[in-house]
Amino acid sequence: MAVFEIKTKERMNVNGEFVDKGLSVQISTMHSNPFEEADKINKTFMRIHGFDLKSAGYLSMGYLEYRTV
Repeated sequence: MAVFEIKTKERMNVNGEFVDKGLSVQISTMHSNPFEEADKINKTFMRIHGFDLKSAGYLSMGYLEYRTV
């Protein structure tokens, strides 16, 4: 099972709140690409930071980057 750190690539506005570049979360998954479980990434950002990337349209590799921890 791999652990990934997912970070924002740039500053963005999510439902009226500004999110700085580099804000991150960590998730574990059985996949080699964590975006195969994009819903898990979104739920983790909601649980830890309190904003919904999916509804704002930022839940993609264009706005987020990942690395193996």
